[in-house]
Amino acid sequence: MHMDYDLRIKKIMDGNQEEYKKVLTLLNALRKELAHFDYEGNHQKLSHFLIKINKIRPGLSAKKQKVIDGEITKLHQKVREILKRRPENISKSNYNFLELKEIINNLEGMNLSYMYNFIDKYDGNAYNLIRYLLFEEKNLFFVKYALEKYPHLINIRDDQNKSLIIEVVEKYVEAIDVYIKSGLCYSDDVFFYDQVLENMLMNKTIDYNEETMEQALAIVDKFLNNYDYQSISMEAKNKLAFWSNELKNKLEELHPNETLAHLSYKTDVVVDFNEAVLSEARRFNVASLRKEAQRRELNNDEYIITVDDETAEEIDDGLSARRLPNGNYLLGVHISDPSGYISKNNILYDEAYRRTTSIYSPLERTSSMFPEAHAKDYMSLTEGENRFSTSYYIEITDTGEIILDSCVFKKTITNVNKKMTYESFNDLANRGCDDPRLEETIINLQEIVNILSKRIHIDERYRLANREVKNASGTNVTGTSSSEKIIEYAMIAANSTVANYAAKKGFPFIYRGHELSKDYLEKIDYFDQKFRDNPNNENYDVFVKMLRDTYPTAFYTTDSTIGHMGIGLPHYSHLTSPLRRFADCLANEALDLFYFNTWPSDKKIVEFEKRLQEGCKYINNKKKTIDYFTKRYTKIKNN
Repeated sequence: MHMDYDLRIKKIMDGNQEEYKKVLTLLNALRKELAHFDYEGNHQKLSHFLIKINKIRPGLSAKKQKVIDGEITKLHQKVREILKRRPENISKSNYNFLELKEIINNLEGMNLSYMYNFIDKYDGNAYNLIRYLLFEEKNLFFVKYALEKYPHLINIRDDQNKSLIIEVVEKYVEAIDVYIKSGLCYSDDVFFYDQVLENMLMNKTIDYNEETMEQALAIVDKFLNNYDYQSISMEAKNKLAFWSNELKNKLEELHPNETLAHLSYKTDVVVDFNEAVLSEARRFNVASLRKEAQRRELNNDEYIITVDDETAEEIDDGLSARRLPNGNYLLGVHISDPSGYISKNNILYDEAYRRTTSIYSPLERTSSMFPEAHAKDYMSLTEGENRFSTSYYIEITDTGEIILDSCVFKKTITNVNKKMTYESFNDLANRGCDDPRLEETIINLQEIVNILSKRIHIDERYRLANREVKNASGTNVTGTSSSEKIIEYAMIAANSTVANYAAKKGFPFIYRGHELSKDYLEKIDYFDQKFRDNPNNENYDVFVKMLRDTYPTAFYTTDSTIGHMGIGLPHYSHLTSPLRRFADCLANEALDLFYFNTWPSDKKIVEFEKRLQEGCKYINNKKKTIDYFTKRYTKIKNN
């Protein structure tokens, strides 16, 4: 007869050993008990050893936890072997068999909880943990990693014997219902549960039989049979039928080939322009721009360069830089202005809003925001050609302070003096050049970046989460060379300066917000320190992927009190890529109303604020479908 396990644990915990040695003692005691485990013996509460270990473990150093990890892996294998050796006369309801299952739950839950820092909430219970990842955290990376590491979790059932598959189907149906009732406004949930179900059903260890399939299909049929079809539009009916069939196909394990047309309808992301848009584009007449040109200032006093990727076709930003008599720098950020070519009532502008960004696939460009002839031939800042632009002149001191009251914004005509690539800029910066104005511009830009980089502190985890590849809009600078840093900091300077001006004046504006909760920061700090101490840890890659997949994304908002924590600025916006991001066009609309024209009436201010709020919501939601489209489109093209 063994001493009561809780008494043994209490004796260890009340001892004078340090926490690490207590964990080792608990592990050793558990190991000895398992060495002479008997299905007919008295082993109830044996799992309590692990519950105590769970409480202590997070506070230990990375080095000590690594030792414990190794011991836990050995224990996991030992318990698995004991389970496999269960005698035929011992049923699965045997209390010792159930105690072993509880130990497994604690071991696996411990590893998952350790990975995601949810120990205090779930105490090693694997079922509760996987449900948390599925239905509260709603993170596909977490779910896929958990099922990959512990594939049998997919078959865990709750106290009422309900399987995860059935719960996911119920959530999927709820998400479809919300999507239809919201006026076809996508949220994360529809695509999340679509991908979760796909991953679960493709898992080779899943216990998915005909009975479960019928139960799941019955949930979908009940939802459809009870639906109030009279209250929704024909478009909504079509979408309801489409998504219900998507769900049924998965449940019936039907896998029709995914075509581009199917993917486009599923995401509301279009590739080609329809004939109405193309016909409007064909009627464009350069001669009609004469009146617009007369109200703009030709900024030919500046030496302006563009620096972009060698393959870039839509070039929407140019730079100039010179020293002022007072010793400060004047940074000029010259941005292509689509509003000079297309009125806000034009269907080309409406189509750009519908698309929200130009989408770039890793394989090829798939969808532009504006028709190619406009974006590439008319609106891009082409060397030697006059192009409508908005110029932001930013005065910067030699300590990196931006003097807001001295900054000036102008409606301009820009004629680029020199088109450069990142490589050609770096080359000339290193060896010098024959053109004195070009060389002066390069030197001034380098000096400006050096002082701005000391004042603007970009969070390293923000860089890590956003720098792996270009995002859907294709606008992220992914390198760290001199030229790329210049573009990055020049755009940050322009975006933050205009945002600061809008916040100071208090007019409706579109801001770029980024928030990090205290809970999230504590969780990431915990893992960051652990893996920073040991970057060769086998879990480091998992941590990096976790960071990239869980790091809160920035979003668009009209609330000026929400800062951008990733860049470390109180006010930020997007206005430097209007050829490929519609949010930038909305920012320019705000400047047109409140900076370049007389102050509008109260009625117009209210109407515009509503337009901005609707635009923020639409663009934020559209990004989710664009990300999904880009990933799936690449898969289609590869097949």
